[in-house]
Amino acid sequence: MIKPVLLIRSENNEVDSAALGKLGIPSLVDPYLEITAASDQREGMRLFELLRSSMGPVWVIATSSNSIRYWAHMVGEEQFRSELLTRENLNFAAVGEATAHTLRHYGAPEVFLPSRPEAATLAGELVLLDRRSSALIPGGNLAMPNLPLVLRNSGWVVDTAEVYKTSRVSVEPQSADLLRKGEFSAVLLRSPSAVDALVHFVPRPLVPLVCAGSTTASAVYAHGLKVDALSPQPTPEAVASTIYSLIFR
Repeated sequence: MIKPVLLIRSENNEVDSAALGKLGIPSLVDPYLEITAASDQREGMRLFELLRSSMGPVWVIATSSNSIRYWAHMVGEEQFRSELLTRENLNFAAVGEATAHTLRHYGAPEVFLPSRPEAATLAGELVLLDRRSSALIPGGNLAMPNLPLVLRNSGWVVDTAEVYKTSRVSVEPQSADLLRKGEFSAVLLRSPSAVDALVHFVPRPLVPLVCAGSTTASAVYAHGLKVDALSPQPTPEAVASTIYSLIFR
């Protein structure tokens, strides 16, 4: 009997669960993180006003779907969609396909994607594409500084705003004790914050750790833990295939 794979991110676990299910792998959803809107909305509103008032070309850069969803909700979804649809000299970039899909949902006609779904790759390729430009980057409280730093060091004018907050859940998840006993085939980790939350509750999980990206893997190594499998792409299908190979190798 196959033990389930533990899915711990705050939301959208159903897509990973479905992809695993197609391969005959059961899963259990038990979030170790929660995401809420930023308590201070002034920064998000300020960033939107910059979007509306900017005269020259500007890039809207999204490093997560949450950054766009929470920003849109903050300023009003219809107003946000209207601005993305009608604003001239507006370019869009996303770190990965899922995030690009969210931008398209709000009206972005074309979205630039890096050759690898990583913020560092996105920054480097944007600099090659557009030597000096302006960028608006909504994000969360745990956003990595690398992307805006690389752009600024290359001569870009960059404005950022916190539009959502990621934090670990306040009560220990019920699955934590099962992790300590090794009752899962693996745990899927999709972000450094997920790694931190996992280690907070279970410092030495007795199950294989599967990472959906190299940045997440680096966070696992930083805690002195082993990465048992690293998916070549963060898509649910690629991750499920990686977990399948790990379980049945």
